[in-house]
Amino acid sequence: DAALARLFSDAETMKFLKFMMRPNGYTVEHASWRRRARDEGQLRKELVNYTIVMKKSQLPRELVDKIHIEEFLAPETVQVDNGVIEIDEPYLVLGCCGISEIDASNHCAKAGIIVDSRFWRHKVSSAALYLTLKFGFETLNMHRIALETTENNLGMRGWMENVVGVKVECIRKEVLYTEGYGYQDSWDYVVFDHQWFGGLEKRLRVRLSL
Repeated sequence: DAALARLFSDAETMKFLKFMMRPNGYTVEHASWRRRARDEGQLRKELVNYTIVMKKSQLPRELVDKIHIEEFLAPETVQVDNGVIEIDEPYLVLGCCGISEIDASNHCAKAGIIVDSRFWRHKVSSAALYLTLKFGFETLNMHRIALETTENNLGMRGWMENVVGVKVECIRKEVLYTEGYGYQDSWDYVVFDHQWFGGLEKRLRVRLSL
């Protein structure tokens, strides 16, 4: 909770997600409340909630000096639905991602991601989105997964258009409100199951060398 509160309060990390920011930043209590709410949503099968982490030994060499020692969390065993995940060395929380607004009847949902800005352009976002889409299409059997961003988020828009290979489906005018900033438009992209199984999954896997 403390690690995510720091990320949600970081102006650079959230500069394309201002509509999610709080005027005075996130406290640990705010992050805890958000986590509990999303855990409850997951129990109701309305969403899937992931935390993105990286072991200390996996850190890109050029980022080692940018990480403060107190940011690392101690090794631990994490309980998950189908067992446990063993994290056997100090690790960092880099962000979160997931699937929300799951409509099981129509097989539609939305995906989203927040990643520490220090790890942009290090394939972290691409790997997390790949795994999120993979779970959505191959485990949840979704037909359509939407991703929403803003006009100035050229990184996300470039990934969707140049890597995934989809164009913006629609631009919803002035639907994202941020106190102190006003309204922003939402640029909506969509990935379909036939695209995923028709070659997209393989292209992304090869690109990520998975």
